[in-house]
Amino acid sequence: MTYHDFRNEVLGMMKLKPKDWRDGQFVFNYINENYGVARQVQFIECIDCFYDDEEILLMDKITKVYPNGFVANKDVTFSINKGEIHALMGENGAGKSTLMKILFGIEPFEEGRIVLKGKEVRFNGPLDAIANGVGMVHQHFMLVPSLTVAENVVLGMEPKKGGMFDFEEAVRITQEACDKYNLKVDPRAKVEDLPVGNKQKVEIIKALVRGAEILILDEPTRNLSPLSNPMIREVLRNFGGVIISVSHDRKYISEVCEKIFEMDENGLKRVYPEF
Repeated sequence: MTYHDFRNEVLGMMKLKPKDWRDGQFVFNYINENYGVARQVQFIECIDCFYDDEEILLMDKITKVYPNGFVANKDVTFSINKGEIHALMGENGAGKSTLMKILFGIEPFEEGRIVLKGKEVRFNGPLDAIANGVGMVHQHFMLVPSLTVAENVVLGMEPKKGGMFDFEEAVRITQEACDKYNLKVDPRAKVEDLPVGNKQKVEIIKALVRGAEILILDEPTRNLSPLSNPMIREVLRNFGGVIISVSHDRKYISEVCEKIFEMDENGLKRVYPEF
């Protein structure tokens, strides 16, 4: 059993939120009272394995200044370990989305550095970021409405058969991802016919199929009703990489995120180990 499988099993039994997992002593006491020695040992092994993980991402003293002189980010620093679910929180204009666009290679930056898995990187564009395991689900969908779900998912990495686009293989790839992450959407459906919630699922599938280890969700609840939050939590439970969720929705953040970076117009304001 992996660290994430074990964590999700225990959280489910205890009916707790992901942030509560941070109180290791509380969780250990619960397991100690309700399970045997073998389960206690497994808990300790999982925790040791998780906290031995090296830092997967460091954005160090990032500064972004637009040509008109507007400072979007100034000296912003934060780091993330593998498997963590983080929120980047702040009101509109705090620079949250700009910072993530820098990470995804959409926006250049003037000062600072990005260290990904121990290596300093500077992405020349989104394709460069994707090739290095960074995926982003934008607030405004980046889908081709006239194409099917499967065609959108494999766009730019189309499977071929006899030199021609293999639609059935695209459907297979998409369905496999849907099953793995428990995202219910018809691979053969036209995107233009989908409700908004399913379009967001397609965007998430696109990122995961491309091998994202760091998944950025930009305002994931803005286009959805509160009832869709369980769907987002399901993705987080089944995804073993890093989640950075950009949001100003405190209810959503408190339900799904383990650590919160709060930003304002002056940069990174504070970090909450728990909400």
